[in-house]
Amino acid sequence: MGAPEVFQILKSNAVLWFAPVGDAFPDETTVNAGELWGGNWQRLGATKEPLTCLYEDERSDINVEEYLAPVHRFKTAETMTLETVLAEIDLDYLALLTEGGVAKVAAGAAQKAYDNLVVGNAADLSDYSFGFEGINLNSAGVALPLRVFLYRANAKLGGELSFSKREDDYTGVPIVIEALSDSVAPGRICVFQKITGPTT
Repeated sequence: MGAPEVFQILKSNAVLWFAPVGDAFPDETTVNAGELWGGNWQRLGATKEPLTCLYEDERSDINVEEYLAPVHRFKTAETMTLETVLAEIDLDYLALLTEGGVAKVAAGAAQKAYDNLVVGNAADLSDYSFGFEGINLNSAGVALPLRVFLYRANAKLGGELSFSKREDDYTGVPIVIEALSDSVAPGRICVFQKITGPTT
């Protein structure tokens, strides 16, 4: 902290990524802003609405009879949630959100190509690592990323799909990503990484 710095102000969309749990996060030195994250990291579509990132905790007060105000306070729970609306109707994305499976049928002489997503009766949830990146410009005009990573999380549909010819809007896919405790270092749920300068 210190004197205000206007180049700390970030005005950016966010690009959403996912990978198998345990896949290495993109290297801060070799993966520049806007580049592919490498490894098994995959883009999670174009987004129709801003991505929101919410950290919340629940707290418990310690009170004693002698004072009106609490004498101590501690956390009893914490959560991290990402939400956005995907712009694309892609059955692979829907499978990720519903624990369904996509069968892809290729085109042939008497066969149209199609994807078939079957959903239902899947009790176990798949865990993935998720992350997103926003891009900021420093005082020299160099693009530097702000990245947030969730070590382990589940994704789900976050609302209804709306189909209409009369509305000005188009159909989007609401998505909610809910963090879990990391399996490698239990307790941690996320990491914020802000690149503050290029290599020298």
